Amino acid sequence: MNTPHSPDAAILGTPAGDESGAQARNDQRVASLLLSRYNLRQLVRLYAAFDGDLLLPIVLGEVGLYNVGGLGLDDQALAALRCHGEQDFEKLPLRPCNAFSISSSTGIPRETVRRKVSHLIQLGWIARDVKGGLTITAKAINICLEPFDQENLADFLTTADRARAVQGHTGS
Repeated sequence: MNTPHSPDAAILGTPAGDESGAQARNDQRVASLLLSRYNLRQLVRLYAAFDGDLLLPIVLGEVGLYNVGGLGLDDQALAALRCHGEQDFEKLPLRPCNAFSISSSTGIPRETVRRKVSHLIQLGWIARDVKGGLTITAKAINICLEPFDQENLADFLTTADRARAVQGHTGS
C-alpha cells in the first residue's frame, strides 16, 4: 500500500489511499501500450506496402481524406463511399486539394510533397485535374488500400477490444 512518503506514491503522483486512481492510471498505461503496439504494426505494414517510403502513405492519405471531407458522414455519404468499381467511384463529388494544403496540414515541406505527389501520379494513385487539383483515384482504392484495409481493420478492432477490456477493469 502507498503511504504519503512511499516511492510508489511519488512515482504515480497519487496520495496515500488513492488506489482506484493509481489503478486507473496503470490501466491507461496498459491501454497506451496496446495502442502503441498497434501503431507500430500499422507503420510496418505501411513501410512494406509503400516500399519503405512512409511519406507516400501520409501524402496519399491526406489527399484522400481531404477529397472525401466535403461528403460528410451521414448515411447517404457513407453509402456513396461504399461504391463498387471505378464507374461508381468516378461519380463521387471529391473535393480536390493541392500540394500547399497537404504541406500545411502535414508539416512536410512543399517541395517534398510535390515530389511525392508526382510519384503517386506516376503510380496512378492520384490524379491532377485541369486546374491542378489533386484527387485520389479508384486504382488507389482498389489495388492499394482495400486489401491493406482488411488486415488493418481486423488488427484495429482486436486492439480496440483489448484496450476497452483493460479500461473496463477499473470501471472507467
